[in-house]
Amino acid sequence: MWLDNLNRIKKCSSMTIEQISDASGVPKGTLNKLFSGQTKDPQLSTISAVVHCMGYTLDDLSDNTGNGKKDLTPIQVSLLDAFDQLNEEGQTKALEYVEDLVLTGRYKKAAAHGVAAKEA
Repeated sequence: MWLDNLNRIKKCSSMTIEQISDASGVPKGTLNKLFSGQTKDPQLSTISAVVHCMGYTLDDLSDNTGNGKKDLTPIQVSLLDAFDQLNEEGQTKALEYVEDLVLTGRYKKAAAHGVAAKEA
């Protein structure tokens, strides 16, 4: 649900309602109603301003994000939340570590349906 994702984004951003209001131009009262779920049909411009000021996009509200996966596992959610807390240098470093783990082959998942993964 988009509201759950909005609240997750808010938590990950570590921004307060006041900070979001200042950055987005949306009044605090409107934000309180939005984040609590009292606003059933919010304006797209409001949602867009709120999400963008926290450093996210409207796509991040979708339940269909994550390379087409509808449901992320708790481990994937935890990894993404931690990744979002890193600055740009930390994110680059984390990506390098993950790529190294994949390249070693030791931590790669086995190919589906009993077909061996082809190593390059």
